[in-house]
Amino acid sequence: MHNSIQHFNEFGVKKIEEIVRNFVSEKKDLADLVLGLRESLFELGRNIVTEVLEDMDEYLRNCAVRKKDWEIVRKDENGLLTSFGTIRYNRTYFKPKGEGSRRYLVDEIVGIEPHDRVSADVVINAIDEAIDNSYRKAGEQASYVDKLSKQAVMNKVHQIEVCEAPLKEQEKKEVRILYIEADEDHVALQQKGKKEENKKKQSISMPKLVYVHEGIDGEKSTPKRKVLKNVRYFGGDQNTEELWLQVAQYIDKQYKEETIETIYISGDGASWIRKGLEWINKSKFVLDNYHLNKYVTAATAHLNDEAMYHAVRDALDWPDKEMLKRVFKRILELTDSESKKEAVRNARRYMLNNWDGIEIKAEKGHEIIGCSAEGHVSHVFSDRLSSRPKGWSKLGAAQMSKLRIYKKNGGKVYDLVMAQKVKEQNEKKVQVQERIIKSLRNSSIKYENILNTRITAIDKGHKTGLYKELRNIIGRCG
Repeated sequence: MHNSIQHFNEFGVKKIEEIVRNFVSEKKDLADLVLGLRESLFELGRNIVTEVLEDMDEYLRNCAVRKKDWEIVRKDENGLLTSFGTIRYNRTYFKPKGEGSRRYLVDEIVGIEPHDRVSADVVINAIDEAIDNSYRKAGEQASYVDKLSKQAVMNKVHQIEVCEAPLKEQEKKEVRILYIEADEDHVALQQKGKKEENKKKQSISMPKLVYVHEGIDGEKSTPKRKVLKNVRYFGGDQNTEELWLQVAQYIDKQYKEETIETIYISGDGASWIRKGLEWINKSKFVLDNYHLNKYVTAATAHLNDEAMYHAVRDALDWPDKEMLKRVFKRILELTDSESKKEAVRNARRYMLNNWDGIEIKAEKGHEIIGCSAEGHVSHVFSDRLSSRPKGWSKLGAAQMSKLRIYKKNGGKVYDLVMAQKVKEQNEKKVQVQERIIKSLRNSSIKYENILNTRITAIDKGHKTGLYKELRNIIGRCG
C-alpha cells in the first residue's frame, strides 16, 4: 500500500492537477470534474488492494510460523472483479506438511473462495441494486468500472440466504391497540418447456405480505400522506402457518400482551388472512374497504341506478344483514344477463361470508383505521415483481420478495452476504491455523508507518503545484 500511495503521489497527482486545471480554466460542468477524477481514484484503489494482497502473501512466504506446517508449491496469478474494477495479483500455493489439501492461504484469510471471480463487495452491490432494479442494471452498477452479467446477478440473488432483519434491543412496549394488515401480489412465472396449448394458462406466484403497526404516526404524517407508526413487514412465498407464527413471535417480543386490548387484522377476507385469527391472541377481523367497494360496484354498476347502490351501502353501514339480502334479491330481479347475475351472487356471497369484518366497523369504527394493504403490496412487491411485463422463476420470485421485505425492515445486504460466507466457512471447516493468522495480524509488514505517508497533493499547509496552479488560474480570471 505504501508503494501504491507513493506512485499515486508521484504520477496520479499530476494527472489530477491537469484535470482540475482544465476544469477551472475551461469552465466545464461539475460532472466533468467528477468523471475525470473517478478513473484516477479507482486506479489507486485497485493498486492498493493488489499491493495489500501481495504484501500479505509475501509475509506468509517468509513467516517462520508458516514454515513449520506449510511448504511452498508455486506462485499463481489470480483475477478478481472488485468495486474498483478488475484486479490481478500474485499469490502463493501452499501444501501442508501433514495431511490436508493445498491452498492459497492469503485467499483463505481474506475470504476469497477457490472459484470466486468477484469479491464480496461486488456481490453486495449487485444484490442491493437488484432489489430495486433489473438484473441487467444491477450488473452494470455492481462494479464502477467493469460489469457483471445479468445471469451472474440472478445466480447471486438465488443463492443468498435471507433471514429476518434484526430488531433493536428494547424493553417491551405498552400499547392498547395493534393493527395488522395483509394482502398478496400476483407474480407471473416463466413457462419454460410448456406445450403451446398450455401457455394461455399462465402460472403465477402469490407472495404474501403482512405488516404490523401501531396506527397513524401523527408526528410524521401530513394532510396528504399518512405514515404508519413502527411498521414491521413479514411475508414472501411461504407457508401460511409459518408466516403467522413469525408475526405472533414478533408481537410477543415487542409488546406487553397484558396491555393489549385488541389486535385488528385487516384484509380482503382470504382464508390465509383469516388464519391469523387462530394465531394472534385478542385479534378481530376487519374487511378492508378497498375490496368491499369493488364488490359493491360489481353488484350495482350494470343497473345504472344510484338507488340500488345506496341501498347496498345503507345495509352495510347499519349494518343489517337481512336488509342486505333483500336488496340483493331485488338487484337479481332487475338483472337480465346471466353473467351479470353470477357477478351479483359472487358479491353477495363475499359480503355475507365476511359479515363479521363488516359488522365490527359499526361497533369499533372509532378505533379502526383505513387498510392500506393494497398500496403496501404495490410498494413492497409490485414495483419490482409484477408492475412491468416479466416472467420470474419460482425461486427468483420467492427470493426477491424476501429481499424486498428484508430491506424494508432496515436490513443490510452486507450482513446477509457476510453471514453466509462465515456459515459456509464453518461448514467446510477449512480454516487457516490461528497462529498463522495471529502472526500476520501482529506483523509489521510495511503498514506500521503508513499513516505517516505524505500525499503532497493533500498535505495541509503545503503549497502544492495544484494549489499554485489554481491560484494562477484564479488570478487570470480576475
